[in-house]
Amino acid sequence: MSSEDDGYTHTPGGVEGGTDDADGESEQGGPSGTLLVAVVALATLVIPGIIYVYPTLLADHVPFMVAMLALPFVPALLLGVVGVWAMKE
Repeated sequence: MSSEDDGYTHTPGGVEGGTDDADGESEQGGPSGTLLVAVVALATLVIPGIIYVYPTLLADHVPFMVAMLALPFVPALLLGVVGVWAMKE
């Protein structure tokens, strides 16, 4: 190392008055974090899987191109709503 690296080095928890997890609060998201993970899994695995395996799912009710636009809209809407809800908690 050169002498230029003698600057500030951050050490988490090493600052006086810094926050630590001793107050019993964990860094897990709780129910909102669990729901957010579930919706992300749904949006990245389940809905694309449905589109891949059964692309004509809505074709009986709406035209094929409309179905291909509507199915990806569902996870996008879910991610938006759950993301806003998780941030408000």
